[in-house]
Amino acid sequence: MGFSPRDALDAARDVVANAVEKASDMVEFAGDIVRGDVAGGTQGIIQSSMDIATYAAGTAKEVFTGQYAGAGDRE
Repeated sequence: MGFSPRDALDAARDVVANAVEKASDMVEFAGDIVRGDVAGGTQGIIQSSMDIATYAAGTAKEVFTGQYAGAGDRE
């Protein structure tokens, strides 16, 4: 199976939902920085950013190779 526009749209929604979830984590990490845990907060923000990028890249790969199974089958 090849590229499906429907899967691309579903994947985009899935990636956005994941990014919103990670963004809320990033807000908590920013609070840690404000409270004085600069190293921990910065590490958390960087990790969340990397998680967003990794998830988006993996989802895009699945869509373009025809392997996208939907949000229910992802972590």
